[in-house]
Amino acid sequence: MSEPCLTVIVAAFNEQQTIEACVRRVFAVYPDDCELLVVDGGSDGTRDVVSRLSDDFPLLRYIHNDNDRGKGHAIRTGIEAAQSNVMAQIDADLQFLPEELPQLIEPIRADQADVTLGSRFLSDSVRRKGSTPWFRSLGNKTASGYASILFGHRMTDVQAGMKAWTRQAAQVINLKSDNYSYEVEIPVKALRAGLRVIDVPITTDARQGGKTNVNVVYDGIPLLRDITLFRLGWK
Repeated sequence: MSEPCLTVIVAAFNEQQTIEACVRRVFAVYPDDCELLVVDGGSDGTRDVVSRLSDDFPLLRYIHNDNDRGKGHAIRTGIEAAQSNVMAQIDADLQFLPEELPQLIEPIRADQADVTLGSRFLSDSVRRKGSTPWFRSLGNKTASGYASILFGHRMTDVQAGMKAWTRQAAQVINLKSDNYSYEVEIPVKALRAGLRVIDVPITTDARQGGKTNVNVVYDGIPLLRDITLFRLGWK
């Protein structure tokens, strides 16, 4: 079998309700040449669902994330297992649309970017009802604005769970964060290395199942700290 053109990484934690729809929608967009890695650190029936679906989708792989330490750890596990030279992440809860993966990948394919960030806050972005509570929007914009100032590059949504990057970029970034700080570690370390980072407008929907593990205050304060440490080169 030839090397897939794209690896999509789904970091799952008790996403039994939505993982089947997520898998089917990704393969509806890329039916023949996309590797889909479900990196699971939960304890529900996600594994059973993915195992059943693997009979229909040969490029679907389940990875049990032993000693799961957070979403950043899951993404790093996916990067290590990926076989393609282009990788993307998308959340299992379907807040972000698998149908929009091509527009995230296109700037990389066109050699216009090394890292692309899906953004909920560009003029062409679409936020459907119930998708982004105001306090989450405020937290995202605060973190994005702070990172933009420190790194001298406008980023409108560093925390969106829909990004893409090249294998070379992943090697340069050398992701370290286990927690949600990995979301901003990807673009800011890319910028620090002189790589090209661009925002891409995306659509955001309400969660289709499960519940969020993000706490604006509990996760936001370490995020702002880590942005500072990334800028100083201390992390």
